[in-house]
Amino acid sequence: MRIAALQARGPDRDLVRIAAAATTAADRGADVLVVPELFVGGYDPAAFPGPDETLLPRLQDLAARQGVALVAAEPEGDPPAITAVVLAGDGTVSGRYRKTHLYGPAERAAFVPGDGDRFVVAIGGLRCGVAVCYDVEFPEVVRGLALAGAEVVLVPTALDDPAVSRVLVPARAMENRVGLAYADHVGPGFCGGSVIAGPDGRARARAGAVADAVLVADVTRDDLDRARAGADYLADRRPETYR
Repeated sequence: MRIAALQARGPDRDLVRIAAAATTAADRGADVLVVPELFVGGYDPAAFPGPDETLLPRLQDLAARQGVALVAAEPEGDPPAITAVVLAGDGTVSGRYRKTHLYGPAERAAFVPGDGDRFVVAIGGLRCGVAVCYDVEFPEVVRGLALAGAEVVLVPTALDDPAVSRVLVPARAMENRVGLAYADHVGPGFCGGSVIAGPDGRARARAGAVADAVLVADVTRDDLDRARAGADYLADRRPETYR
């Protein structure tokens, strides 16, 4: 599976940056593109104007034109939730995941949390789970997706703490033997550092703190098998002792 992750400065209301990233992803043979959280309208929960009903059809058209699956987290619903929609390469909706852990008072005032339902879908020959931003900082979320069969976890984010992408994201990948793609904003209030980690916890691609980037990296079945042959944390768990 080949993964692309966009790091850029929002907002992107006309989908100019997403379209350019999708073109790059398609040209480089990527199966899926992950874009940052609340990227289209810009990450500013305190000034949230309400869901954009035109957005989903526009994203569907973009995915279909490029033939690349797309993961984008934007407001949806009434009351609104930060919702990651997964579009297949033909533009059809594969499914949705609502962000479970809202970060800070502004998010909690503007949005409602999801109920933690796990969403896993096949993309590029592997099973992919979805989380959004703060979710990945809770070990239960990625572990739950791995136990539900996810082999890769795709994470749109909006973050200003570089330790998360430097420390926690590789740890989540390694401790669950999954690939993990983490796509952040850049610019004031954001730290960049987007990363695609392999199931051994090592970065396959990493962006800097200030520059726009489209990361592209592979996570394969062989990668998963090699990592699990060394220490298969899921198989070796003893959950009866953790209560």
